[in-house]
Amino acid sequence: MRKYKQEPYTVPPWIYNAIQVLRPVERLTVSEWAAKYRVLPDGNAIPGPWSNSVTPYLVEIMDTFSDDMVEEIVFVKPTQVGGTSAMENMLGSLIAQDPAPAMVVYPSDDLAERTTESKLEPMVRSCKVLADKWRKNDSKKLALKFSDMTVYLTGANSPADLASTNIRYLFLDEVDKFPGASKKEADPVSLARERTKTFFN
Repeated sequence: MRKYKQEPYTVPPWIYNAIQVLRPVERLTVSEWAAKYRVLPDGNAIPGPWSNSVTPYLVEIMDTFSDDMVEEIVFVKPTQVGGTSAMENMLGSLIAQDPAPAMVVYPSDDLAERTTESKLEPMVRSCKVLADKWRKNDSKKLALKFSDMTVYLTGANSPADLASTNIRYLFLDEVDKFPGASKKEADPVSLARERTKTFFN
């Protein structure tokens, strides 16, 4: 009786690529995503892979961002408790898993630029799933371009920037340091919130 050797079946490259495109996006909560992918740069108090055990009180706050029923999160906190890092984890998670136009507002343009250079760009570079999407050559200091979304960064002292872009996600950092309303413009928080009203997902 003649025996035939069965060769292993290999999937053609075009089929494999099609399967990768159609594969559902990994869905992790923000805390799970941070524990798996986030690496804190050397400038942080505790550099290296993110560990939820260091700041366990942030887990519930971060994971609230993953809840589709929640529209707004307000975090009232003292300084140096990881609030900004938690916000960065939320931003990184949405870039990786649920991309859509986003804006991060800081008290001033200068702080927005410094934060981009010292925190956001290092976060993107150290996280492969974000680095693979980053279009560095197309990005600007206050507009980080990714393959399927843009993150706009601005200061609360720039009313024109707050009122010019439709966005889905809005992050406000250190709101207590924002300038108040002027005679010509509404307060920065109200102006920024207006940008989310006309966005359709």
